[in-house]
Amino acid sequence: MRNVLKKALCLCLALCLAVSCGACYSEDDTWAAKHGDDVMPIGAYIYYLSSAYTEAGNRVAATDKILEGEIGGQKSKDWMKDRALAYVGAYYFICDKFEELGLEMQTSDLTDIETGASTYWPYFKSRLEAMGVSEESFKKAYAEHNVRDRLVMLAMYGEGGEKELSESEMLDYYKENYDSYEYMYVSKSKMDEDGNSVALTDEEKQDMLDSINEYADKINSGETTFSEAYTDYSYETQTTPQHETPGAAKKSEMHPNISGALPDMKDNEAKVLEVDMGIYLLQKLSLEDRFKEVMEDATQKEDLLVEMKGNEFNEYALEQGKALNGVEVNEKAIGRVKVDDVVTDKNQTGASVAPSSSGDGESSAAESSETE
Repeated sequence: MRNVLKKALCLCLALCLAVSCGACYSEDDTWAAKHGDDVMPIGAYIYYLSSAYTEAGNRVAATDKILEGEIGGQKSKDWMKDRALAYVGAYYFICDKFEELGLEMQTSDLTDIETGASTYWPYFKSRLEAMGVSEESFKKAYAEHNVRDRLVMLAMYGEGGEKELSESEMLDYYKENYDSYEYMYVSKSKMDEDGNSVALTDEEKQDMLDSINEYADKINSGETTFSEAYTDYSYETQTTPQHETPGAAKKSEMHPNISGALPDMKDNEAKVLEVDMGIYLLQKLSLEDRFKEVMEDATQKEDLLVEMKGNEFNEYALEQGKALNGVEVNEKAIGRVKVDDVVTDKNQTGASVAPSSSGDGESSAAESSETE
């Protein structure tokens, strides 16, 4: 009899727990905003709040805790909540602008959305799911938002757009931020018979320097091209020097050895740079010729435009998003989400939070291959 009563009591407790949990769940808490027929899940808002926290980390003083700091005279927590809501509004502003401009999602755009979500979700899955962000919410707030944002921005700043950039403006930016060059780099060390790296003798270093200077003279006189000089030197020495092929790179991302020499060089001039660990044969190339190549390639042209105006447009969209035109906000649901819910370390100080995955910085091959 005692066992029967015990089982009945357990069943009763289980039923009470189920009813209690059911009472906590509400369909009204699953969405953050609505705009027309579109519903934004609460997980998308949480993702935006997490993004706002990352941004806040770069705006709060390094000596202050992010959660206790100030941004523009506003408490950082309040700034983050406002920023997250602005992201919601920006998403719908971009959607409305997308329709206004008569844009359509192409197959490649839909693929970019799928690829963007599937590529980054595994990296953030455990952290975001713990906050209440599903993969679908991440896909909407991150991947779809970014693709729509890019398409609208290109339409507005591209040819015929309301904020159209002229080619001369793009060239001015390119000249200010880029340089074009080609180089080969030869180390002042070699492998001995045992496979160990050993320094060249002074005589070997001088022979190498004299040889590279000769090739520089031949390039400058028009007797040979850089490509031919590289091939001949490789054959002559039976080595394969590092070779940075012709291209352009951001001045801010170049190795100082390269960026320091280029301003004093003329287009197509070759120069020998000796540094502690090796010797460069560097040729400065025409930046305007490289710019023409960029303008003739649709993808490269779009990438440059996004680089120039991407941040400006994002802030513009966020500013427009603050109005929340036509957006119904679920104040009750977002009110349940606390800033602390997206924070793993409440003592984190400013200017020390890792950048988000949406960053667009890419390292140049010229710098990543540098050995000096």
